[in-house]
Amino acid sequence: MNATIISNNEKHYPVLLDEILSIISPQNGGTFIDCTFGQGGYSKAILKFPKTKIFALDRDSDVKKHTLELKDKNNNRFFFNNLKFGDLDKIDFENEKIKAIIFDLGFSYLQVKDLKRGLSFKSDGPLDMRMGLNDFSALEVVNNLEQKNLELIFKVFGEEKDS
Repeated sequence: MNATIISNNEKHYPVLLDEILSIISPQNGGTFIDCTFGQGGYSKAILKFPKTKIFALDRDSDVKKHTLELKDKNNNRFFFNNLKFGDLDKIDFENEKIKAIIFDLGFSYLQVKDLKRGLSFKSDGPLDMRMGLNDFSALEVVNNLEQKNLELIFKVFGEEKDS
């Protein structure tokens, strides 16, 4: 199945789309949760099948523009929340039978291509590194936290045991 995303004449293909679709079987209908919406590749592919419904979320508010077409074309089948997937419990799924939950972890194509986010090694952009819904940048963390707190970050999240 093709769920190519074209943005500014550049193509993006969701990773392992066919493999994911073969596992979750949207052709049989059902409700799915896309926890890392990004440009909506997985959601778009799933919504091509009738009797499917998507609850999508993403921590990055910049992705909202990619939800508009899906909302228009899939009335009552596509719902978006600007939330971190850690806040999944804030969405009411009481009457839903969730068939599958999808997580495509890591930086999104849009985030890496946006040089002002500071996620690319190919630019001299600012040291920002925010994926969305963060109050402070990497620059602020590095310059304002005490050494012991930075060591803890590197040890726990960077798996640097000798930090």
